[in-house]
Amino acid sequence: MSINILEELLKKLNLPALKKVDPNTQEVEVKTDEEREHKLIQAIAPAAVAGIYDGSRSEEGLTFLSGSSSSPDWLSLLFGKNAHEVKQRIAQYTGNSPESVQTHFNSIAAEAVDILRSNATGEDKKISIRNLAGAQRDWFLPYLPAELRIGTLLEDNTMDDRMNKMEGPVSSLMHKVETIFTGQESQEAADKKRDDKM
Repeated sequence: MSINILEELLKKLNLPALKKVDPNTQEVEVKTDEEREHKLIQAIAPAAVAGIYDGSRSEEGLTFLSGSSSSPDWLSLLFGKNAHEVKQRIAQYTGNSPESVQTHFNSIAAEAVDILRSNATGEDKKISIRNLAGAQRDWFLPYLPAELRIGTLLEDNTMDDRMNKMEGPVSSLMHKVETIFTGQESQEAADKKRDDKM
């Protein structure tokens, strides 16, 4: 069974719904003061799930995602050498201090990993986590602000592509076909990519 980690995260933390990125402007439309206040969550929650998704594609990432311990610094674990840049981009995007971003990111990511771990069932926890995390892409992409360029930092430029933010019957069908034909990258390629980031 698959689970939408982003949706479950918002429920668990009693947070308001996120706004989808407009595929034409690549921006999240913010109209009210309340929406401006939630910009930090709008940036951090999908970025954390994107980091989890990316981490699940390497053996090293699967090891810490499937472990039982909690990390005080999920930002560094999920983004490696790019953690500082992620923090700076989110701070600039939201108008918050880098320290506030790091604190909020780590607590939100810890909850997201907890949701992932608690829903991983089966005899091989790593396989279950890989499958659950790998299924998150279509759920977090419509909410991930393109301005953050998280895909560039994770070396997955398709995350920042406006086509991946589009929805509808034709777009959904094309995303499914793309997933079928691309599949997951080889274990060796995923491990090399993760090692290069660290």
